[in-house]
Amino acid sequence: MNDIMIIANPSAGKKRAEELAEKALVALGEQNREAQIRLTEKKEDISKFAIDAARKHYRLIIVLGGDGTVSELANGLIDQEYKPSIGIIPAGTVNNIARGLNISVDPDEAVRDLTACREQIADAGKINGQLFLSSISAGSLPETVWEVSDEQKERYGTAAYFIEGIRTLREEECYNFNMEVDGVSHNKKLSLLLIGASHSVTGIPNFFNDAEVDDGYLYMLGIEESTIREKLSIFSQLLSRKTTLNESQEKAFVLPFKQAEIKTDHPDVHVAIDGEKGPSFPAHVEVQPGFLTFLVPSGKS
Repeated sequence: MNDIMIIANPSAGKKRAEELAEKALVALGEQNREAQIRLTEKKEDISKFAIDAARKHYRLIIVLGGDGTVSELANGLIDQEYKPSIGIIPAGTVNNIARGLNISVDPDEAVRDLTACREQIADAGKINGQLFLSSISAGSLPETVWEVSDEQKERYGTAAYFIEGIRTLREEECYNFNMEVDGVSHNKKLSLLLIGASHSVTGIPNFFNDAEVDDGYLYMLGIEESTIREKLSIFSQLLSRKTTLNESQEKAFVLPFKQAEIKTDHPDVHVAIDGEKGPSFPAHVEVQPGFLTFLVPSGKS
């Protein structure tokens, strides 16, 4: 069995990925671990390297990059019988997958934490055969997420998403969603449909206050047609970190579930997967319990 493969996207982390990969190599070497670095040249290399690591039974893959890079890695392992454990050195804009696992978003700290870590089993979501580790979303609000340019991300960081989101609050368009959720039918007109695989969404910790990374559930948020004031009230409850949506909140709902069939009558609505443009509807969404094993810092939960 091989030991460790380090996969690095050279353009990630303000182009520090190679430097961080070398630091990880040195840190692991001091623990008598054997590692090799693979640098990607194109997006497809991530899944190619992941498949190679699985087939050669590497114990661990360490990936340097953002949410898109980590998601691409996970999808490379989707059909593999053996799956190496995964360590993340966050080097993206939002790094929501790392946040959901309580991994430091400071890449240098994440490198140091690799020498004192434990394994954490985590659920994944699947939509139309494609894995997601953070969230999927649809509606007029999330459509702006995958329209944020790389230049905006570089200039404004996480704030780029909120700038576009706030702008869209004034230009709301609602879509009819017909859903069969764990055998129960729902017909909702929504401006936002969001499904998360952990408590963290778009870099916001405890967005789904009751969620755990290994509880065997996905979490659905739906927001109906509402005023800006009502939306701000909804988000203030979600972001309070102490409460979930109260029962009097008529314009939104949060629902834990295991599988759902979702349709919409709008032909041009796409799903955004971890911030990237994804498939169109209809969509079959289901949880993949304990699908992957990650390295997380010891002492953090």
